[in-house]
Amino acid sequence: MPRRAWSVIVLTALIGVGFAALTAHLLYQKEQEAIRKELHKDVNNAAMALAREVNLGLELLYAVKNHFDAGHRLDARNFQPLTSGVLKRHPSFKSIEWVDIVMHHQRRHYVQGMEERGDPSSGFNIVELSPNNQLIPAKRRDMYFPLRFTSGENSEASVIGYDLGSTPVTRQALKTSFNTGVPVATPATTIERAYGNVRGFLLIMPILLDPEQLGGEDTRDLRGFLVAVIDVNTLVNLAIDTVINDGINYTLIDATDPSHRQVLHTQRVELAQMKDSLAQQPAKPIFFAGREWELIGYPTVSYMQARQSWVPLWTFLIGSGIFLVICYLLYRLQSRAYSVQVQVDQKTHALKEANSRLESMTKCDGLTGLHNRTQFEQELEREIQRALRDEAPLSLMVVEIQHLSNYNNQYGRIAGDQLIRQIAQVLDEMLKRPGDLVCRFTGSQFVAILPRTEGAERLADECVKAVKRLKVEFEGEPEDRVRVFVGGVTVSDQKEMTASRLHAYGEIGLTRAKADNDTGWHWMEISAPVQDNKSIDP
Repeated sequence: MPRRAWSVIVLTALIGVGFAALTAHLLYQKEQEAIRKELHKDVNNAAMALAREVNLGLELLYAVKNHFDAGHRLDARNFQPLTSGVLKRHPSFKSIEWVDIVMHHQRRHYVQGMEERGDPSSGFNIVELSPNNQLIPAKRRDMYFPLRFTSGENSEASVIGYDLGSTPVTRQALKTSFNTGVPVATPATTIERAYGNVRGFLLIMPILLDPEQLGGEDTRDLRGFLVAVIDVNTLVNLAIDTVINDGINYTLIDATDPSHRQVLHTQRVELAQMKDSLAQQPAKPIFFAGREWELIGYPTVSYMQARQSWVPLWTFLIGSGIFLVICYLLYRLQSRAYSVQVQVDQKTHALKEANSRLESMTKCDGLTGLHNRTQFEQELEREIQRALRDEAPLSLMVVEIQHLSNYNNQYGRIAGDQLIRQIAQVLDEMLKRPGDLVCRFTGSQFVAILPRTEGAERLADECVKAVKRLKVEFEGEPEDRVRVFVGGVTVSDQKEMTASRLHAYGEIGLTRAKADNDTGWHWMEISAPVQDNKSIDP
């Protein structure tokens, strides 16, 4: 073949494939953009749910604050009932504590006063944690913040008197809350309490003597602090797990200090995570109590696969195929030798088709074109194995033409063959669902395999009615028309799911259908225990 012809063919192929690739790439980019927007929406919804949960906790804490702002007496008897309701409503609150503020020169009088109110033998003191995690008397400092009351899981007396100001971070948060008069949240850390360590943060709210005052100027303006111990993991699970898509990994970050971004919580639903530009989708920041949280979502491979279509690939393949066909035609026109190869290919193809037809003849019934008994038995075994693996129900329907031998004797075998073909066509048109299989079992019997079929008994009723609608004349029968009997079974008990039992149950259903001339069908359901169900009265 001339070199010029080859150049034209190659150039045409390159242009065609390039155009198809460009079109497929544009479609892919559009699809990726749509997925990116959906992912961003999912992560933002999760962030809003988390913000709502945090704000709910603040509102509950404000409700307790308003109670004390109204001038109610502060003691253990009214503190416990008031805060226990908040703890029940918001599971992420591990405990709610009342913290006093004590200057160093007031320490001795405060300790004596607490001992007089409580058990003198308990030896109350303002304490802090030593490097060995042991409670020791608090070191000298200008200001103490001892825990006075507590509720929730942290109700043991061993934490009473613990100085929340013994750590620099908590002390600074307490002072900031007092000076500004607004709630302040501490950075997340491991909070040690009597009931165990909690990965969370403290939400601190000042209670001023004058509720109208915006902030404290002197410790005498302060009545105390409400401090909520909040578990970050529980808070995130309550808010996000019910909203975010199952195919998204996410990370919650405290971004209050840009130079020290702290990971608060990480959820991994799948280890396989995308590595491209979609790998990170931050939501809008969550601002509360002086903190800034950021939720970042990462799509998993399954998330992407569930949203990606085959359209770009098929566009590329079909477009490339069209141009390749054009190249093929050009090549065919330019090459006489190719015609010989085409003839060889055609003969080879004809031989394959002949082999395919020969193989089909061994699997199909020659009269109806349906699968024969041998193919039925093979397919039934495969469907039983699939149903056992998927733990799914499997149905079998047996259809028998009533008095077929009498019909042959009365109208001739040719008419009988025509009747069999008509009924086979009715069954084949009824059962078009992928996976359904209709076979001719014996001369007058057909069987159908129905995997994962809900309400299969309706098919039996429809089958009887469809044959009646053929209105094939048969003198001597009820209504002088050809009828069929249908017996069926749906097996969901795996112990009963064998080929022999399925067929036996189908035959039992057929026998019962023959006994019930009013309906012409009978359906059974085999589960644990075995039940016999007949839900439609045709």
